[in-house]
Amino acid sequence: MTPELIAILALGISILAFLWNIQRDIGILRRDHTDLRERMSRLEGLFAGLTQRESASAR
Repeated sequence: MTPELIAILALGISILAFLWNIQRDIGILRRDHTDLRERMSRLEGLFAGLTQRESASAR
């Protein structure tokens, strides 16, 4: 194996590892985004119930 071939193979492997790492991080971010969306929906429901209860008691 020539030094050029070794360098090309090493570069290819490092690029694949980098892309795999990015792909994994994107998956984690999507999961976190989904979790955050669910939490926000729950909070919105709590606030909606609270405001409805306050407006009903003010009557």
